[in-house]
Amino acid sequence: MKKIYFTCLMMLPFIGFAQNYNVTLSVNAENITVGPNGVYAGGGFLGGSDAYPMDDSDSDGVWVVTLSLDPTTANGGKFIFLNSPTGAADWATKEVLAGLPCGDPANYDDRTMPTITADTTLLFCYGACTTDGTCPTPPSPKDITLSVDMNCYTGTATVANGVYVNGTFNGWNGTSDPMDDSDGDGVYTVTLTLTAPSIEYKFTVDGWTDQEFFDTTYLCTKTSGAFTNRFLESSADTTVPAFGWNECGPCATNVGITEELSSFTVKPNPASDVLFIENTTGTTSNVTVYSITGALVMSERFENESILDVASLPRGMYIVRMENGLEEKVVRVALK
Repeated sequence: MKKIYFTCLMMLPFIGFAQNYNVTLSVNAENITVGPNGVYAGGGFLGGSDAYPMDDSDSDGVWVVTLSLDPTTANGGKFIFLNSPTGAADWATKEVLAGLPCGDPANYDDRTMPTITADTTLLFCYGACTTDGTCPTPPSPKDITLSVDMNCYTGTATVANGVYVNGTFNGWNGTSDPMDDSDGDGVYTVTLTLTAPSIEYKFTVDGWTDQEFFDTTYLCTKTSGAFTNRFLESSADTTVPAFGWNECGPCATNVGITEELSSFTVKPNPASDVLFIENTTGTTSNVTVYSITGALVMSERFENESILDVASLPRGMYIVRMENGLEEKVVRVALK
């Protein structure tokens, strides 16, 4: 009995312990200007943005680090490369993989560690998806101008402390990209020089003190995993018309009141399921509803009243046009 017990004890070190493997991460950084702190591997299961400094002592532009990884935590785990982070939470320095197949949109566009079954070397290109250590020709940079109209902001954060844009291009950093309102008109603007074919983003106040919140019904958004953000695709310099805060169009300056427009009344505004259009002249009238991008989504002729079922329309801003041969009125209506 003692002998059997001793044998079991001798076997314990070999039971329940996974073997670690030496995994060398090698990332070609020829397509970027590396900052003074060098390139790091971090994020996901690796830890903070400065988790593992990488080495390019031979100055060939390829940065390398060898890690001892437990496959039970490493396989399928998320990680990312970063350019010269200044601390453990400097996510604005991470490579941008948004819209690329190697970036996981449900996990901050991080990379996914492949299955590790032995000591191995993995080859990467910074900001690209190649797996042979070569880098594709980087896309030409483009200037993207974004604006947000804060005149319709009703939150409690202090706008004077700064309005920012956060997104996949700056690691959702909080304060990397402040917006400007030097003319004092309440419309904040920033121009970003980007190379990514698409971006997800949102506007925030005072860092992350307040932020826009969207659901999947907003026309100008994209949902990635648990996150719904503004979305933009662009292959050239682009100036996006100013959005109202938390809107897919301009500020809904009339939202929250009933529109009394001589012959026409539109209510409620904002609306949810039904929109009532009244015509006090008694003449035959037309009502047409357009999306904020100009697409016709609804049209109807009516005499005194029209009841529009808008429950199935995506939430956002719409343009309602009414005319009866005597006058024409256009109203912005928000669907919440």
